[in-house]
Amino acid sequence: MDTTALKMVDNLGFLQDQIETLQEQAEDLKNKIKLLGAGTYRGSMYVTTVKLTPEKKTTAWSKVALELKAPADLAAKYTTISYNQLAAQTEPLEN
Repeated sequence: MDTTALKMVDNLGFLQDQIETLQEQAEDLKNKIKLLGAGTYRGSMYVTTVKLTPEKKTTAWSKVALELKAPADLAAKYTTISYNQLAAQTEPLEN
């Protein structure tokens, strides 16, 4: 492998490490904002909206797909219901 490829690989790894650290920091801040409860929170440059989703159903379709012609009760067997989910979305403020 030539030195250019080595540098690119190292740069990519370095960037991925930084991205991972930043994503962890962002998740930590999102979780702290979610603790404030549902609502809209404005900073000087961004606004974050926290919304409560009272119920969320998720079906594990890959498990259902393993069985051919699965009846409805089989799909229900692999369906989970989550309650009181908070989501936070941050966008730049419009000036």
